[in-house]
Amino acid sequence: MTSLVLKIVLVVSMTIDHIAVVYLPYGSNWYTWLRMFGRPAMPIACFLLVQGFLKTSSRRKYTVRMLITAVIAEIFWIFLWLRQTMSADAAVKAAYEAAGGEATWGTADPTEWWKTLDAATKDGLIGGIVPMLNVLFTFVICLLMLSVLDKLQKRFGEMLPNQLLKNLGYMFSMVAVIIVTVLVCLILPMDYPLVAPVATTACYIFREERKTLMVALAIAGILAGTGGAVYILAWMIALPLIYSYNGSLGYDKAAKPWVRVLFYAYYPVHLAILVETKYFHEIFDSFSLFGK
Repeated sequence: MTSLVLKIVLVVSMTIDHIAVVYLPYGSNWYTWLRMFGRPAMPIACFLLVQGFLKTSSRRKYTVRMLITAVIAEIFWIFLWLRQTMSADAAVKAAYEAAGGEATWGTADPTEWWKTLDAATKDGLIGGIVPMLNVLFTFVICLLMLSVLDKLQKRFGEMLPNQLLKNLGYMFSMVAVIIVTVLVCLILPMDYPLVAPVATTACYIFREERKTLMVALAIAGILAGTGGAVYILAWMIALPLIYSYNGSLGYDKAAKPWVRVLFYAYYPVHLAILVETKYFHEIFDSFSLFGK
């Protein structure tokens, strides 16, 4: 399987996932099923990110391209985050008032009331709010992580059985870099702050050992399976596709440079279409206010 085919699968899977996030009620049957079909996108994206990192002629330009695309996409992503946050806030306030509000709880702050709710009720009120920064920012951080891991690997070389201190230093350094990456992604906060760095690291470390990589990605899928066993199984769909990767790009980059541009452009463009079709009136009214 070529890189082009994997990218097409990634785009289709990601689009299905985002359609559910933007259009469907959180927790509904259709929401769950469509998000399940979106699970294979992440391991494929992490795998392709590493392949791009290893094969690009300029890692700096590769990272800059990713960052520019992330910034453009964030224009629409942040609007989605704001809308979902506002909707969740309104839902919590309405439920608080329906439960008696100040008259029952004796305070304007619903904190104590919130503590009495079970996890499922809380989840239903808040819904699936997307993180503040889109996943391309996570990939930018992962590319920086890969640069550090690559330097560490070149410095320490292969792990040898008769060099315990060297091996421990190498392992400690690798783990420290991964932990720092995850913490940065969590603090900012970014999309897929844990599983993206872990899956990306696995794709880098086991890039020459495809069977071991499948095991590592399966473990990462279990970490990502917060939605339950169905989501974990859906993640596993990506593994045979990644395993069958033949190292080929799938097209002539020199003859068709627009293919790469198309894939970079797709992320912000598809977000723009989804968000604007869902929240057209709010966006239009916002621009109208600036014109007054």
